Amino acid sequence: MSIAPTSGRPARRRYGLRRVLTEAGSVMLGVVLLIWSLTPVYNMLLIALDPEEGEVEFTGNIWPPEPSLEAFWEVVTQEARYLEDFWHQFGNSLCIGLLTMLLTVLIGSLASFAVGRMRLSKSSLLINAALLTYAIPASFLIFPFYRFMHGYGLLNNLWAVIAADVTFAAPFAILILQQYARLIPFELDDSEADRK
Repeated sequence: MSIAPTSGRPARRRYGLRRVLTEAGSVMLGVVLLIWSLTPVYNMLLIALDPEEGEVEFTGNIWPPEPSLEAFWEVVTQEARYLEDFWHQFGNSLCIGLLTMLLTVLIGSLASFAVGRMRLSKSSLLINAALLTYAIPASFLIFPFYRFMHGYGLLNNLWAVIAADVTFAAPFAILILQQYARLIPFELDDSEADRK
């Protein structure tokens, strides 16, 4: 009795259909998330272009009937009462953001390289202990940070904000950068030691 070989076409067709449905679902999910993310940005742009100071969002219009760039000019020239110190505040924010980024990357890269090279049996415990700081809400740390900054004379200083931001960002940076530190081969360390 001979058995005819079965072809693999139905299995391939099911696999191809599953793949197409998976990709279509992924694209639909991506479109929904994109719309969800861009809707607040579009709403802010709509309010900024409305010459009637943000009334367009309540009229149901998709676009203001007479868009105007007057609101942007008020920000740049600091004409509005609540924008008197806009450029000073913008400069402070830029300074805080850049210095926080630089210090976090510096501390995170050095610490992750050190933890990756120490060859400790409990190095993961050290990283997880640093991540445990995220379990404490930041609002609980207001008073200790205030006392700490007062003790060092950093009240009303940008360095206090930068120090607090770096403190909260460093554990996550160490965790992320540790994966890159592990990619550096140990042979580079040995070759540097041999050269000396």
